[in-house]
Amino acid sequence: MPDVGVPARLASCADWRRASPSQRRQTIREIRRFAGGQVEAPAGQGHGAVLTETQAYTLFQHYCRYAFASQFKLYKLYTRAAAFTKQP
Repeated sequence: MPDVGVPARLASCADWRRASPSQRRQTIREIRRFAGGQVEAPAGQGHGAVLTETQAYTLFQHYCRYAFASQFKLYKLYTRAAAFTKQP
């Protein structure tokens, strides 16, 4: 199984907790491809904000350890955090 077992847009913290480290890393890569895709910007075309794999792994480990976060969608955590992260 290359990811946490569900499409990246549906993956939750509950899925994250059940996944192996390699499945987690693959899910991060899928979310990064989605979030970092081409977007329309006021000055033309650009790309969405992204996190490094380490930043994303740490983010998910932090939030997903809490029971109340079990249904949090990983892509939402990712895109909100990336929006506040300095981009290269």
